[in-house]
Amino acid sequence: MRTPEANLSELSLHPRRVVEQLEGSPSRSVRIRRREKDKPDLVLVTAERAEQVAAGFSATVTLLVELMRRSSETAALAADALPAAFPWARYLSADEVRRFAGELAETLERAESLGNPVPFAALVATWKQTAEAHADPELAEILRRNDHNGQTSGRLS
Repeated sequence: MRTPEANLSELSLHPRRVVEQLEGSPSRSVRIRRREKDKPDLVLVTAERAEQVAAGFSATVTLLVELMRRSSETAALAADALPAAFPWARYLSADEVRRFAGELAETLERAESLGNPVPFAALVATWKQTAEAHADPELAEILRRNDHNGQTSGRLS
């Protein structure tokens, strides 16, 4: 499903045309392109679709967190499945992947309660940096040395 696109100037000059694109789109959204390189594109979406997405995300987070809380086996399965969602996690140790999975569930729950994905994105970025360090032999050796000296928990912050 390809999201229709329009320029920001088209939205301001021909709003009805852009709204027609929005209403005719299966995703009920239109990507609004901005010409400035330092400005991110926007997405125009119907309120109904935004509410549906938020409700689906909320239910999924609640289900995942509850499953992980109720069963250590489910938490272990989530940790085992994590590299499917984040292939770079294969550079993390098994213990780091378990910690990442636990932190991910907690952070998703908190971020969802705030309606703000930034804490989730920040956590993923931090763990990705750790994986990148493990993938680099020189940095991995520094991490191993520091870990053996009790100077770090393995995760970069």
